[in-house]
Amino acid sequence: MAVDLPDVIDRYFRAVGDGDVDALVACFADTASVADEDRLYDGRPSIRSWAQRTMAATSYTAEPVGVTPQAGDSYLVRTRVSGEFAGSPIELRHRFTLRDDLIGALDIRP
Repeated sequence: MAVDLPDVIDRYFRAVGDGDVDALVACFADTASVADEDRLYDGRPSIRSWAQRTMAATSYTAEPVGVTPQAGDSYLVRTRVSGEFAGSPIELRHRFTLRDDLIGALDIRP
């Protein structure tokens, strides 16, 4: 199912699918933050480290299955994540807050 996403969110998921850390980090504002697995990563250098660790830990895909616009420039994207990990596939919620056509914040939760 094709999901109509804002451009930068679409680029984020393409970068995840390609395993392209540089392209993924380029989707984020300089002062962006990512909350994932009860940890917070602030700024592009920290986000780069998070992406490198995540992509190196296991092979996975993340397929958007639905999107709901939220207040302001926020979007809740339901995502099916499949890979070489226990419980695969799982559905995660990615809450993106956009700022100046980049991701200003990303919160990933079950």
